[in-house]
Amino acid sequence: MSSPLTRPTWTPTQAAALHGIRTAIGVFKPTFGQVQSLAERAQVPSEGIPEGLHISCELAPPSSQIPPSIHSASIQPGQVPIFFYIDAPPEPLTDVKKDEDVKVILHVHGGGNVSGHPTEKRFMSFFSRILLALGRKSGAGGPSAPIIAAPCRRLATVPENLFPAALQDLFSAYHYLILKGFAAKNITITGDTLVLTYIISQSTLPMPGQVALFSPDADLTYASYTSIPHDIIPLSAYQACSSQYLGNFPADDPLASGILIPFTASWPKTLVMTGTADNVAESSRRIVSGIQKAGGIAELVEYADLTHAWWMFPHIFPQSDDGLERLAVFVYN
Repeated sequence: MSSPLTRPTWTPTQAAALHGIRTAIGVFKPTFGQVQSLAERAQVPSEGIPEGLHISCELAPPSSQIPPSIHSASIQPGQVPIFFYIDAPPEPLTDVKKDEDVKVILHVHGGGNVSGHPTEKRFMSFFSRILLALGRKSGAGGPSAPIIAAPCRRLATVPENLFPAALQDLFSAYHYLILKGFAAKNITITGDTLVLTYIISQSTLPMPGQVALFSPDADLTYASYTSIPHDIIPLSAYQACSSQYLGNFPADDPLASGILIPFTASWPKTLVMTGTADNVAESSRRIVSGIQKAGGIAELVEYADLTHAWWMFPHIFPQSDDGLERLAVFVYN
């Protein structure tokens, strides 16, 4: 049995933990032919919820303003379950007015567009940690407490859910937040996609106030990446997921690869965080460079020797908590 791969800053315990994760992910293959019903996707869990975290779900209607770029003759917009997370006694979200300074995190979960659900335990734990960090920074509570809105987009596991189904869902989710009265300037889009913001820029909806990305896989051509064996996700897994998600849509289009977006000076302020042991870290560097060259405001935070999904592993990478504190400062500053 070979020894676990390691990096200069990793302890033997960290190396062993990452070896276990790398081994488990190494056998992952995206499934095709199975899909959850809308009712299953909208189900609120009854157990495994972190203490103090309150969850509700609302069905967003398909947006009436879907941009032409994500129209499809064969794939139509549908209802989108949005899970609302708040670290405070729940208040009716219908009470939120347009002029209230409520901060909203619209989070797009990872999973390569072929796996994942906002109520998985790993994501609920992550959302709880985000809300705690935001609460420490803001001190806001009650109806002014920050909110996480996590859409359950369609996954590319059946033909009718291939590109652009997920983007239609994410756009409808953002439109729903605007219709509910949340101010666009107070919405921060987080996660691993830049394309949603690009699509919003093609519509008549107001742009979000900010964007914060956790090491996005934003080059689906994979031409800019160099394989890093220490990472927990091999490039072959990224490629398999992206190929299934895109179907026949070209990977060298900005709607697929965010690094190709024609940024402008009016692009929302953007924070991008990644690690040097991440196979897709080059996307983060190119995104920040592209925004800055266009005259926009963007910051790159690059943690030494951190793999992909470092933000999900506080028990392995203590820097994970630093990343969430940086996100909280970014949101409230």
